[in-house]
Amino acid sequence: MKRWSVLFILSFLFFVQSASAHGGEDKEGLSNLQIMLISLAACLVIYLISEKIFTIDIESNNKIFLSLVTYTGTVHVLLGVNDFLLLFGGISVLLIAVVANATNIGRENYGLLQIIMGVAIVSMFVAYFVSNHDLHYIAEDFLGITTKLAELGVIALIIRQYNKQSHSKNTPSND
Repeated sequence: MKRWSVLFILSFLFFVQSASAHGGEDKEGLSNLQIMLISLAACLVIYLISEKIFTIDIESNNKIFLSLVTYTGTVHVLLGVNDFLLLFGGISVLLIAVVANATNIGRENYGLLQIIMGVAIVSMFVAYFVSNHDLHYIAEDFLGITTKLAELGVIALIIRQYNKQSHSKNTPSND
């Protein structure tokens, strides 16, 4: 279990140094397609081994949630080599997901961490459209679009989990 985590983190850090944020200038490092493929691979790995890494009984929706967070976090970290805000956003959502699912304190405060995750994801979602005013560029930015779709999925799953918890609290038990 710990070997998988260490291997994943080391391979992730290997690719971080060769990526750079997208923009109008010529860049060295990974292309958007390479970043997308690396992020999809990380997403798939987390989906397949999340039950073993976090050693808890994970529901199907939680596996999808962790996969989507991994995708958006990995994209932001890989793009964030030259942009501190992208790097900070990517690391923060990945860290929140790990703390919420891998520690006892995180499991006890899961609702609070979900709210923090939601605020971080919504901030990243809005910041993309604030920083990219050109609709033509946005329409051609497949990496940005897929990342925003993943973030919408995370937001939807957070809302669904909140509604599920709210409904279970309001339903009287038959004791």
